[in-house]
Amino acid sequence: MKSSLSFSKVIVFLSFLYLSSFLGGEVLAQEGPVTVAPELVTGSRLAESLDEVPQATYVITADEIERSGAKTLSELLDKIPGVNTLRKNSWTQNDSVRMRGLDLEVLVLVDGVPFMPVSYDDMFTADLRSIPLESIERIEVVKGAGSALYGSMAAAGVINIITKTPDKYKTSIIAEGGSNDWRRYSASAGVKGDIFDVGIRYSHKEEGKTPVQYYDGRLLNALDYDEDSASVNLSRGNWRFGADFGSYDSKWDGDNPMIDEKEDDYKRFYLKYADVKNEVIAYAHLLDKKYTQGGAKVNFYDDNWNLIKSDYVLEYLPYNYNEDVWGLEFTQKSSIGEVPIAWGVVYRFEKLSADGDGLIVDDDTKTYSINKFSYKGERYNIAPFAQFSFTLGDVLMDIGLRYENWDVDDGKDESEFTPKISFYRQDDSGKLWYLTAGKFFAMPSLYQLYAKESMTEPNPNLLPEKGYSYDIGVKDPNNRWNVDLFYIEMDDKIKWQDLDPNPKVYYGKNVNLAEFRSWGIEGQFEKSLTSNLSWINGITWQRPEEKPSADHPWRKGGTPQLELYSELNYDNSPWFASLSAHYYGQRDIDPSIIEGISYAYDGPADDDFVVVDALLSYSMKNDKIYLAAYNIFDKEYIVDTGGFIGPERRVYLTFEHLF
Repeated sequence: MKSSLSFSKVIVFLSFLYLSSFLGGEVLAQEGPVTVAPELVTGSRLAESLDEVPQATYVITADEIERSGAKTLSELLDKIPGVNTLRKNSWTQNDSVRMRGLDLEVLVLVDGVPFMPVSYDDMFTADLRSIPLESIERIEVVKGAGSALYGSMAAAGVINIITKTPDKYKTSIIAEGGSNDWRRYSASAGVKGDIFDVGIRYSHKEEGKTPVQYYDGRLLNALDYDEDSASVNLSRGNWRFGADFGSYDSKWDGDNPMIDEKEDDYKRFYLKYADVKNEVIAYAHLLDKKYTQGGAKVNFYDDNWNLIKSDYVLEYLPYNYNEDVWGLEFTQKSSIGEVPIAWGVVYRFEKLSADGDGLIVDDDTKTYSINKFSYKGERYNIAPFAQFSFTLGDVLMDIGLRYENWDVDDGKDESEFTPKISFYRQDDSGKLWYLTAGKFFAMPSLYQLYAKESMTEPNPNLLPEKGYSYDIGVKDPNNRWNVDLFYIEMDDKIKWQDLDPNPKVYYGKNVNLAEFRSWGIEGQFEKSLTSNLSWINGITWQRPEEKPSADHPWRKGGTPQLELYSELNYDNSPWFASLSAHYYGQRDIDPSIIEGISYAYDGPADDDFVVVDALLSYSMKNDKIYLAAYNIFDKEYIVDTGGFIGPERRVYLTFEHLF
């Protein structure tokens, strides 16, 4: 196995060299005009626009991003029906996404490249923090099973973040201040060169004390958050190169005498060639984490849960984590007779390693100790795929096929065939009616398989998640509305489970649950009320449920059953104003999930609530000023079953100057 993995890394490296040499040769030799390929449409390898994709689709354009005044990608995605984001959840302070009641099974792409870390678990998938809004050209969200095209992780849907090419970069500076000592500074520029077009960007963010979580009657806070990121993009004809660098430094107040500290450093690269028929992508994602737990408070109880002993561990506990991802993807569009076909193959290599000191608590002897731990894992994935399109009278039929093969070091290899079929028809009025069914497949992460820490045991016997997803719906791009009904059924859903009988001791591992299901309806419509006034509305009703074991009753998760979103926009240049309200219904949290946790605020954790936001902006020739207020009425609410609270009231003032 070791030799195979080494050979695989050599193959990827040589592919990089081959593409690089090809790039150099073509650029120097090229004199005539270049035909640049259109952007790949998310959800289909054959469609020319998202309006032709037989699934629920949503698009956020660069203009909409700019007008929104949003500070993070999470704030934008929250406006899409059936999408929930968790912000600064846990000590990681990640922003992650949930769709149709699923966390692990939402695939995020950046320019078509899987943005899937090695360390994802049932709560933290793709970290959305490291994708700055100023670098995004548009966001495409496609609901429903996507494993036939994109493989593991695409059970609930796919989010493709398409970044700006250098010619779309604005030469500008941004300065911003706001609540909780928030500061943001950003600069970007686009330069058209003789050999390459160049786009560069730098951003710095910082924030002070922010309440994040209620646990066991006390409030935990995030402290002194700092983020730096930079990117370089090069393009010429059909070629494009991207490099992203960044780091997060954060502190976490866990009611300990010493503060927890965390530092993340990432580097991401990709090289892409795309013409009308061919696309080749090579990429590498490198992540290093350093976490220092500033001691801990250890409580011991008797059999009647009376506190008999309390002590602080006055020692810093270090934790180092590294992960590498290398990938190569090839896609070609062609035809067999009159049948269009898109086919290709995907390669992906993953590696992780970690070591540190962990706190071991023995509740029987009422003692604790420091124990060193380490773990590592490697695996690679090879997956051929194909998509066909047939005409059956006035009905179109798409068939997607993919074979997933995962070779796991010191673990169980997995393979799976994931087909997908869609029937759709566009009527004379432009409405697209569709019926889609697909099989999905989601591998456990290397972290879930091998992590051995103070609170977590490894589980190398984890099985992949498997299931089916069904969608039926209609969308009218001309009148800007859509409705979609969905049903998802899954076996072996992966979830972290506390295995200690003491509810005040947090210790367990990732396990396979028996079953998961989710069904519901989603819809959105937009309407122009006047020449200056527009109205956007979204609705989601969903019911995700899971069974820990075959003899266990169905239990509900923390996803709101009913969500309503309404946004009123006033656009009368140079003024723009927006007022939005987001209603979250009761989450029906199972009491067994939150046993042993007491929330220090008025009302149960599953109360419904409304969050109201507002924005006012003024645009001059070269300058723009934004005033944004979020959660205007300072509604305090619990985001999910872990006791994480939603962002409190925040006010921001932003100034942007264009050169």
